[in-house]
Amino acid sequence: MATTEFRNARFRASFADPEQLLHAVAHLRSAGHRVLDTYTPFPVHGMDEAMGLRPSRLPRACLAFAILGLALAAGLQIWTSAIDYPLIMGGKPLLAIPAFIPVAFELTVLLAGLGVVASFFVAARMRPRLRIPDLHPGANDDCFILAAELAADVQFPAVARELAGLGASETSLLVEDRFQRDTSFWDRSAGAGALLLACLPAFLILALVPVLNRDFQKRNLAWDGGMGAPLSAQAFDASGVLPGGEVLQAPPPGTLSRRGDPPLAFGPGKAEAERAGRELQNPYQPTQGRFNRGKAIYERVCATCHGREGDNNGSMIVARGAFAPTVLVSPVVRGMPDGRIFHIATFGGPTKMKGYGDLLSREDRWNVVLYVRELQKGSVKPAPAPVPAGVQP
Repeated sequence: MATTEFRNARFRASFADPEQLLHAVAHLRSAGHRVLDTYTPFPVHGMDEAMGLRPSRLPRACLAFAILGLALAAGLQIWTSAIDYPLIMGGKPLLAIPAFIPVAFELTVLLAGLGVVASFFVAARMRPRLRIPDLHPGANDDCFILAAELAADVQFPAVARELAGLGASETSLLVEDRFQRDTSFWDRSAGAGALLLACLPAFLILALVPVLNRDFQKRNLAWDGGMGAPLSAQAFDASGVLPGGEVLQAPPPGTLSRRGDPPLAFGPGKAEAERAGRELQNPYQPTQGRFNRGKAIYERVCATCHGREGDNNGSMIVARGAFAPTVLVSPVVRGMPDGRIFHIATFGGPTKMKGYGDLLSREDRWNVVLYVRELQKGSVKPAPAPVPAGVQP
């Protein structure tokens, strides 16, 4: 090691422990030396304070880019949905703020992430280089390195002895790489020309796209294999993929047709229910099949409120103390015409019951009426036989 005195010379020191590096940085700063930077395999807590660094400006840059992303996402969606192409979809208002949240969140995170990385490179003055000089073989592995500048009128050997006492495994003067060997093209920083040259292959591929397209009537190549081309067919056209070879398909079994039955000539209300009782008759005869169907629909839809036997026994509404539904096996309901019971099943009761005309087919509602009549027959108790005179009951 030379004993020559260097003014404002730069040197490096490597340590095997992060705590030793922290102590060395504090010692050099207290002695008047300027600590340029530290290089560690992982972040060392307390290093910013030891080096006297000011708080980073990157959080403010991250916040600025996040606000920019949020403003762009919100402005684009509001302008598109409410101004440029206003459409009401499914009753959703034009300014449906909850629907804008996913896109706003994604664009906020995207611009914040990309913006803070770009800001870091600009603030650190980092530019791509074709060949990066190696500061130390273990800089990214197991060594903790500092780079500093000697204070005025201080000899490097004295500083090296002090650092060795603090645990430094190696100390040496730093001579810039360009002074140690001849410079070449690979040692230069990559400028705008080098970045454009790196993008040249992508530009060439885009330029070749029209040449590769042999059908010059098309704007570009069909990268999706034709999946994006719109296909339209009429209801009675032939089809090579659908069952039966036709576009028009029969509805699946059990589905409800919105146009199959003529509309009922009745409306909701008590007066309409009484008129339905006078004018409507059950068009279906009581058979075992209709009884089974009506029982299945009743137990699935009606038994929750009216009980399995129509007497409110086991009713969830009664058990919770809400209100007592009408007892279907009572004399009042037993005396109602079939048309009135059908009207109530269709439009709902006068107080609490919901109508099921939009959920049950017309045939199923009549089947339920047939099953309710069977429940009412089972609830009638036979009259007791008369007791002869002089016989004890």
